[in-house]
This record gives sequence, structure tokens and C-alpha cells, in this order.
Amino acid sequence: MTEQAPTRVALYSFARHTNNRVAEFRWQPGQPVSLDIFDPKWGALAQKFYDNGVPAGAERVSPEAGPDFMRALLQRFRMSYYKFVDESD
Repeated sequence: MTEQAPTRVALYSFARHTNNRVAEFRWQPGQPVSLDIFDPKWGALAQKFYDNGVPAGAERVSPEAGPDFMRALLQRFRMSYYKFVDESD
């Protein structure tokens, strides 16, 4: 892929009718993807994607894929209570 990859993607939960930032993925060229969980209960989805990869069709994209993983986080998911947001500088 030639498009620029996001370097920071946040996961928000809307379960409590508020905009709650629950986790953040970070990536820089030459570095592995890192994950910070701010709310263990609602950030469990981020941990699951980090541990098992992001579903992308019939496959999963692992954090080892770096920029492809970050792009995969931003695909449209059918989720009512969560949203991934590109917060790159």
C-alpha cells in the first residue's frame, strides 16, 4: 500500500453514552506497534485485536504487519459501542 499509514489510532467506547477513550495503538516506521489500555473493561477489544490480529476478510492482520495493521484498525466495523479513530499528527 502506498498511502501513508496512521501512527496513532484510538479506540473509543460509547457504551455509557459518552465519548470514552479506552485504548491507543501507536506505530512508527522501524518500531513495533504498541498498545496502551486506559480502561481494562472497555479496552478489552483493543487487547483482543492486538493479541489475535484485526479481522480483514478471511484473514487477520497482526501487529507485526505494522502499517497494514494500523490501516486495518480503521476499516468499517459493525460495532454499536466502539469506534477506532485516526489521531495521527
